[in-house]
Amino acid sequence: MYNVQFEPIGRKVTYSRPLTVLEAAQKAGVEILALCGGLGACGRCRVKVQGDGLSPLSDREKDVLSEDEITAGYRLACRALLGSDVIVYIPEMSRPREQRLQVTGREEPVTCCPSVRKFLLDLPAPTLEDTRADLARIGDALAADHGVSLADVDLGLLPAIGPVLREGGWRVTVSMYDGELIQVEPGDRTGCACGVAVDLGSTKIAAYLVDLKTGATIEARGMMNPQIAYGEDIMSRITTAVRHTDGARRLQEAVVEAIGRLIRSLCQDNGLCPSDVLEITLVGNTAMHHLLLGLPTRQLAGSPFVPAVARPLRIKARDLGLPAAPGAAVYCPPPIAGFVGSDHLAMVLASRLHRKAGTWLGIDIGTNTEISLKSGGRITAVSCASGPAFEGAAVCWGMKAAPGAIERVWIAPRSQEVQFSTIEGQPPVGICGSGILDCVAGMLGAGMLNGRGRIQTGARGVRTGADGLLELVLAEDAAGGAITVTQRDVERIQLAKGAIRSGIEVLMDAAGVDAPEIDGIILAGAFGTFIDPLSAVRIGMLPAVDVERIVQVGNAAGIGAKEVLVSDEQRRAAESLATSIQYLELTVYPRYSRFFAHALRF
Repeated sequence: MYNVQFEPIGRKVTYSRPLTVLEAAQKAGVEILALCGGLGACGRCRVKVQGDGLSPLSDREKDVLSEDEITAGYRLACRALLGSDVIVYIPEMSRPREQRLQVTGREEPVTCCPSVRKFLLDLPAPTLEDTRADLARIGDALAADHGVSLADVDLGLLPAIGPVLREGGWRVTVSMYDGELIQVEPGDRTGCACGVAVDLGSTKIAAYLVDLKTGATIEARGMMNPQIAYGEDIMSRITTAVRHTDGARRLQEAVVEAIGRLIRSLCQDNGLCPSDVLEITLVGNTAMHHLLLGLPTRQLAGSPFVPAVARPLRIKARDLGLPAAPGAAVYCPPPIAGFVGSDHLAMVLASRLHRKAGTWLGIDIGTNTEISLKSGGRITAVSCASGPAFEGAAVCWGMKAAPGAIERVWIAPRSQEVQFSTIEGQPPVGICGSGILDCVAGMLGAGMLNGRGRIQTGARGVRTGADGLLELVLAEDAAGGAITVTQRDVERIQLAKGAIRSGIEVLMDAAGVDAPEIDGIILAGAFGTFIDPLSAVRIGMLPAVDVERIVQVGNAAGIGAKEVLVSDEQRRAAESLATSIQYLELTVYPRYSRFFAHALRF
């Protein structure tokens, strides 16, 4: 048995089999940045280890770590195999920073008519002349007083029905879902009915505590998805689920615990109990959906990316381990196809893309970008593997949208002078997605990049980096090091924007639509909220439309999850939309390769 002490967190874990430092950290619930999921590709999981018995330096570590770092005891957590008691120090650069999360979004009016309803019942007490069963009394009163039929009862609720009826003196409040009795409470509790809508993103989780009587949001709250410790992108997490015998279980437990924590904190801070939560609605991309529900993900790891299920699901919250009323369920709208999941369906619903007149694009930009084109009364969708560059990963000085991240960059076209701003005005420590987008657009406008994306020699602030390639110095960090945008960073932005633009071009080509015919573009999600649309058009990520026709709607997926919680009509509309949206697989589209190659150019 060996012990690993993690500092400065102060957490200890004991292990009895060979583990890497990263695996030991995951076992202890300690977060270390491992953007590639522990494959050794990103080089971000640097830790300083004190103790003997570690495996020898791997070739990857020799490539990534400097001589000074190796001398100081630094290792890559994913490559250092433990063999004795050690102390592991996790430097700040290897610890996730608290990210600025986009929780709110633009809301359209919705008539509140939830699927779950509460009814007050005044029941006659049993007598020798009236010996009806407790459940029969409830069913008869529902039919007589409210015209509601009792068709089923949650099995877990049955033992509590008799005691609650007698505790309430035969005056009780019952909660019903489509003929099913899911909760019985003593007295009049009709004034307290709430639900929770969840947007389960690969980077963040947003939860909305909602009043089911009015449809109003009581409070919205977000947090980082703890699955990031197992990989920044979807494929890294699927690889973890497939390669490790307990990988899928660990990923599921991590996200269930996080959602449960959000629900409990929202209830506690608003004077409610988790038992007041009558229903939970949850949207996410296909991989997040499958990992949460414990569905197989191996089939999502390779073409044709077929989901295990593409229908709406209603699962008891207790079966998933989520806190809620005794018979409350989690409602999951259906994924559309491939990696276009229920989060994109919710975005289409909330943004009213399906009701727009003319030709509109709806885009939710992330590690996996989903795009829909509404044209001629039909909606067609694609999924683009745009990678994590726009979320700060895979970029030399990239980071999440956290305090100190450079989020805006301005480059004077003539003088090539660089100015920038950071989140919360903190000293610069890196650059997030919106900042790198601005920087590349500014470099293009100032002639510091050519059409192929090559940084130009002699441009102001440009120097030769350690790898022999050119880079632009943006700023100095607190330690006096240069924060740069490198030639490789530009290439990664080219790949990301090329993936998105080629997806748009495929949709337009399939529909016979040209860019001037586009009436508007909807940008959703955190990145879509904070970017400068003009920068996105300048680098060619978006078609050349008037920026006034680009609408930024915030977290539309979360708002869509809320709408299917408070409106049975919107729930039916979402289910109908899922069957009507046509999905295109980019890799088999005849001209996709040509579109992608062209989209790489600026």
